[in-house]
Amino acid sequence: MATTTPPQAAERDREAADPSVRRRAVRRVKAYWPVAEATLAACAQGDLEALRSDESFASLLRVLEASPELGDFGVYGDVFEVTLGAEGFTVRPGARPTLGAIGERSLSPTVAVTTYVHAVTDEDLARVLARLTAAHPWEIPVIELSAPLELVSRA
Repeated sequence: MATTTPPQAAERDREAADPSVRRRAVRRVKAYWPVAEATLAACAQGDLEALRSDESFASLLRVLEASPELGDFGVYGDVFEVTLGAEGFTVRPGARPTLGAIGERSLSPTVAVTTYVHAVTDEDLARVLARLTAAHPWEIPVIELSAPLELVSRA
């Protein structure tokens, strides 16, 4: 007969194994966010402050600031990582693209933004994801949500 351990008890058991290490259940949220070509170029040259003035990226920052569940690392909040890149796509009939035209292959300057959300209720998670999708400028946002995983830090 299999038994299950409540999540809180499992977390206490893990921490008791080594009190200098803290483990917590989270989900990774990764959003691909378009930015202006000039913003991407400035970031590539080391000017990360260019992200703050990018209109599209500013909408993501507002979601992070309004969602304390995202990027919560205790004494640090709104924690996220940005990776510079580009996305390619072909617009199909029926689309209302923000960038490109029907039948055209497009490349978009994009940043991949990774953050974490503490394992919250399905309703809380749905609200956070709704904020992200509502703020995203694309017709079909690309936002990944991982299965639950653990983050490790010092206790």
